[in-house]
Amino acid sequence: MKPNLSAFLLFLLFFDQSLSAKAGLLPPKGIPNGFKWPKGNPFKSKWVGDILDAIIQQNLPAQPPNAPPVQIKGLSRIKDYFSNFSYLQSEQIDDYLDQKTESAIKRYQQYFNLQVNGYLTNETLQLISRPRCAVPDMSFDYDFTQNVSWPKAGNRWFQKRNLTYAFLLASQIPDNTTKVFGEAFTQWAHATGFLNFTKATTYDDADIKIGFYNISAVVDYDAFGVSFIREKPPSNVKTGEIHLDGSIYWALPSENDSLSWKDGVLDLESVAMHQIGHLLGLDHSSMNDSVMYPYILPSQQRKVDLSNSDKNNIMNQNANVNSGDGGCLGVLLMTIISLGFTYVLLGYYVSSYVSHLHVCLCRGFVSWV
Repeated sequence: MKPNLSAFLLFLLFFDQSLSAKAGLLPPKGIPNGFKWPKGNPFKSKWVGDILDAIIQQNLPAQPPNAPPVQIKGLSRIKDYFSNFSYLQSEQIDDYLDQKTESAIKRYQQYFNLQVNGYLTNETLQLISRPRCAVPDMSFDYDFTQNVSWPKAGNRWFQKRNLTYAFLLASQIPDNTTKVFGEAFTQWAHATGFLNFTKATTYDDADIKIGFYNISAVVDYDAFGVSFIREKPPSNVKTGEIHLDGSIYWALPSENDSLSWKDGVLDLESVAMHQIGHLLGLDHSSMNDSVMYPYILPSQQRKVDLSNSDKNNIMNQNANVNSGDGGCLGVLLMTIISLGFTYVLLGYYVSSYVSHLHVCLCRGFVSWV
């Protein structure tokens, strides 16, 4: 089993246990004038002042081919990180810098348009330390394991236009927070041109289920949320789920001045837009102006407007979708093409028949005369 898949199952198994035992399930912690839950201490990054500083002090240049692996204290954390996000396929997570790890570093640097050299540079380490989405970036399998799967682009789990969403009651989400999600769904509906989103009457019946959990308790990096697809046997009905970290502060759109990634205050609408994008079939983007960029950057702490690449990607996804309840652009296009072909074919046969009839009548007329 691939390491990133194991981490994924750890996520979901923990969440299932949280639901059944009511352990690890947290309401979002709000800032004043925002969420009304009791304030808590902003989270301290699991990277800054700890593992990154230690690695920076020991940083060594990339090793030449066939050189013996070099030990760097704390490197196992970085290797585990790359494994979880599909840059490194390795069963052995240790502190040794080897060729596989250097290749993983280069793939990461190339994907995010960093300087590609295989070194653990400050630029690379700083990006690793940013809060990010827990969905892998690349080269992961779209396969249901224990009835759950990553939401991978090109694999559509729903076959209808009208999708419903609901919020986990145990998360105690107030109206001003659900409104943020509603506005995010509306933006995506406009971008697709044919999807509609409405609130479900019950959580169990919703196509998309949203809740807040203690994600920081089960991962070894700063993750603000995750989305995935769940399949329920024996009917195999699929639902999308969004799990956000309830142990950090979430700011509403009216509280933009309070955003501070260093203090763990993140913009709720930006993260909602990102996770909904996953459920609609979009992978992560390496373009930092995209809402599907997986990191929260200091210069872009609020990002809710779809970029041109976001709009193009969602339209490309929708072009090949078959809708189960009509109205899909792909179905309409195929229908038009089919009808057009039928019309041409019918015209051909009618024309041939008329011509043939004309010849027969002419011959008959000549014979009769």
